[in-house]
Amino acid sequence: MSSESSGPIAAPAPGQLDQPGSAARYNSPVVYGVGFFGLSSIAQALAGYFLFFYVDVLGLAVTLAAVVNIVYAIWDAVNDPLVGYLSDNTRSRWGRRRPWLLAGLPFYLFLFVLLYAVPGAFRQGNALFWYALIAIFLWETASTVVNTNYQALFPELFQGFKIRARASAYSQGLGSAGELVGFALTPIIYTAFGFEAMAVLFAVMAGILLLISIFRNSEDPGAQAAAPLNLREAFGDVLRDRPFWHFTFVATLLWFTTGLYTIGTAFYARYTLGAGPTAPSLIFGTVFIIAIVSVTVWSRLVRRLGLKKTWLWAIGVMLLSAIALGLASDLSVAVVASVIAGAGLGGVKVCREMILATLVDRSLARTGRRQEGVYYSLNRFFGRLSKLLEALALILLGLLFGYVSGEDPGPNPASAFRFLMSVLPFICMAAALLLARTLRLEAYENPAPA
Repeated sequence: MSSESSGPIAAPAPGQLDQPGSAARYNSPVVYGVGFFGLSSIAQALAGYFLFFYVDVLGLAVTLAAVVNIVYAIWDAVNDPLVGYLSDNTRSRWGRRRPWLLAGLPFYLFLFVLLYAVPGAFRQGNALFWYALIAIFLWETASTVVNTNYQALFPELFQGFKIRARASAYSQGLGSAGELVGFALTPIIYTAFGFEAMAVLFAVMAGILLLISIFRNSEDPGAQAAAPLNLREAFGDVLRDRPFWHFTFVATLLWFTTGLYTIGTAFYARYTLGAGPTAPSLIFGTVFIIAIVSVTVWSRLVRRLGLKKTWLWAIGVMLLSAIALGLASDLSVAVVASVIAGAGLGGVKVCREMILATLVDRSLARTGRRQEGVYYSLNRFFGRLSKLLEALALILLGLLFGYVSGEDPGPNPASAFRFLMSVLPFICMAAALLLARTLRLEAYENPAPA
């Protein structure tokens, strides 16, 4: 099939998916998932509470916070493809990804702590804005190096359909567990010990888990056999891969929705539900416990129904969660909505990982080269552009509802955050469901066991 085609995704050549390389046979899905636990706990402790910390605790105006978010998203989107390209074309005795992971990890952890350890001289006015902007810019650079390289390991470490389905369940299940810890325990920890101590605790934990995973699993030496590509060659084939872009656009809508849930829950619990400070922990905890439990079910459904049908069911469940959150009037109903959201989230994550790995395999069959870094980084590029949509959503709250900050929440913050958590996600999920129906994945509807 030509890379210009928008037809069904072609199956990899015999032996390229169902016969793992010698290194891949000894890699551990569980240990890879443990690394994802560390990454997810850090990411969600930031995603769920960064804006809340700077806006509601320190008093940064929401419009300035939106500017920080926009700059963060643009820089993240720009550097993702560059890091992916450099990683794919790295040649070393330690592999393509490991040198980047070991070099980037210390900066990733240290800068995360600095985001929450704001010195007293920078805690007000323009100084707070510039501190937030510079700190998130530097942290995001290190985050791209670590996350792009770690995620790009997945298709290479696990090269059979059966082991890949199992590895996806472990990585997404343990990743969801990390998100649970990052979301649900963060307010408990910072309430008891402060934001700075919370950041140090997460950094130490994540660092240990990631080092275990980096040294336990081995890259495929054969992935370095092909000569490095120039920028035009590396990106040319991927840019012509229409099924990849189709999938990525739908994934961006899904990222935007989960991003709104992430940044909005603490505000939604406080203003819309009128709940106490531990309510976000209950909501996040429910979402991610259900997501963790559900990934095994979704993994089995992938093998039974195929990727596309399972993916559509998962998106449909996410759509229902938006409706339920809009109808919730108290914490108990919001918890029920969180159960629905958790079930949908588990399915979306399992399918997303496997579809993206399938697209990488398709490229391998077509070109004979492994370009996980480029594929994963371009996918992350558009995922990070969803941050721009989140920033625009925050600005929209100010325009429609008059919300400025915790010190000036406007006349109707309850409606503002109901709109953020329900109306916008409903629109995005409806669009995603319609578009996902047209992505053709017939070659993987009933895959043979590996």
